[in-house]
Amino acid sequence: MAQNNQDEIDLGYLFGKVSSLFRSFVKLLFSVITFFIKYIIVIVILILIGIGVGYYLDKNKTEVYNNELIVIPNFESTQYLYDKVDALSSKLRDGDAAFLQKTIGPNFRDLRSIEAEPIIDIFTFTALSRERVDLFKAITDKQDIPDYIKDPQNFQYYKYHHITIRIKGKEHAEEIVAAIEEYFNENEHFSEYMKAGRANTQFRIETSERTISQIDTILKATAFLEKGKSASPSVMVNDNSQLNDVIESKDRMMYNLLKLNLQKVDEQKIIKVASINYNVSDFSGFHISNKVKYPILLVLLFSGFFFLKYLYKKMKHIAENDAS
Repeated sequence: MAQNNQDEIDLGYLFGKVSSLFRSFVKLLFSVITFFIKYIIVIVILILIGIGVGYYLDKNKTEVYNNELIVIPNFESTQYLYDKVDALSSKLRDGDAAFLQKTIGPNFRDLRSIEAEPIIDIFTFTALSRERVDLFKAITDKQDIPDYIKDPQNFQYYKYHHITIRIKGKEHAEEIVAAIEEYFNENEHFSEYMKAGRANTQFRIETSERTISQIDTILKATAFLEKGKSASPSVMVNDNSQLNDVIESKDRMMYNLLKLNLQKVDEQKIIKVASINYNVSDFSGFHISNKVKYPILLVLLFSGFFFLKYLYKKMKHIAENDAS
């Protein structure tokens, strides 16, 4: 019986607290509504002023856009690329106007930031050779795969890299991006690498083309023999097994020739730009129009003034009562 009375007391106390809290909330809500009704004219004026100011700022502000690049670092220049990006970012943070004007040009102040990250393609990396598969397995046995693929030491294994260049306005975006591309490719050491690499690639292309031409000659000679005609080449195919081997060799050579021609395209520069998207709006963050932001801000400032005034009176009342 005593337990039931105690439960009833506890429930009555809880309901009393909830009821008191609800009454306090209603009183607060009523005070807010009363305040806004009392100053409705002032608040409407503040809203109109805020809309006007916001409209003017929206109309005259210059948006900052992302310029997205996909690049290929050639001749073992991946770390060099990231060092150049970090150096340019550091100069931006330090406000080194002399360096930036020399590197970017007269519109260097429009450049806001630059960032680089790899386009992770672990499957292409491992598919290039059996040795890379074994290397990947050996490393990931000691390190989690997500940690491995995001480790900066492994960026060199990814062919494509993504660079984001944030520029104020659209007018000078192409000039600034072109200047940054030139900045990436100004290096005497890698320029010498590029000359040697392109010469080697061209030599391999020509060698592959000659080999394929020789294979074609052998296949033509074999076709002549099958028709009972004489053939001039000293090397000929005597059975179907050898013929299949020759055809497979030609297929492999054709595939290698294709890769070499694609490699030749990639090796046109130290840092080859594969694609560019200019002036991409950034929707990654929360954006609110100034026509909405400024009316809210003015109303909040106006309301905050009276709220602080109310708090001051309350604290003064408490202080005077305690003193008495």
